[in-house]
Amino acid sequence: MLFILISVIQFNAFVNMISFMPKYIEQQYGKSSSDAIFLIGIYNLPPICIGYIIGGLIMKKFKITVKQAAHIGCWLSLLEYLLHFLSFLVTCENSSVVGINTSYEGIPQDLYMGNNVFANCNVDCNCPSKIWDPVCGNNGLSYLSACLAGCETSIGMGINMVFQNCSCVQTSGNSSAVLGSFEVYEI
Repeated sequence: MLFILISVIQFNAFVNMISFMPKYIEQQYGKSSSDAIFLIGIYNLPPICIGYIIGGLIMKKFKITVKQAAHIGCWLSLLEYLLHFLSFLVTCENSSVVGINTSYEGIPQDLYMGNNVFANCNVDCNCPSKIWDPVCGNNGLSYLSACLAGCETSIGMGINMVFQNCSCVQTSGNSSAVLGSFEVYEI
């Protein structure tokens, strides 16, 4: 019964990791979707393969029966599940995003304290406020979307797209923005 309970808990943890880990790595470390998935594979596959090989060698050397192996597997699974809680200790500072934790003037502000993603520079753009498609202005600030940065035109395609005439990006000269958030963390 304990083995079934641990298996269900482990399966739930695995499903959540597969569902949310790529997005977490994208947001926390500034990696692309493909890089995030690649890193997850690099992180998970070698230990699994090594575990199978070492487990087989241990079973053969110590002549462990199937029942003993099930008990060992159960307790190691429980230990593994408890060790996964350590991943909650891995954090980074929040990225500065205009309208969320930074004002349009670039001044840091408290999260969720009546912040408004709209400003005079984008109020007439009819921008959706709940879309996360970050752009980095050439003033060093990240915006929720090109629309909320007040950008009027774009050139290029895909990751090479550059948004121009951005009324909320306050710089001298041409105000522009590129896809992605400004702060990138290396793993």
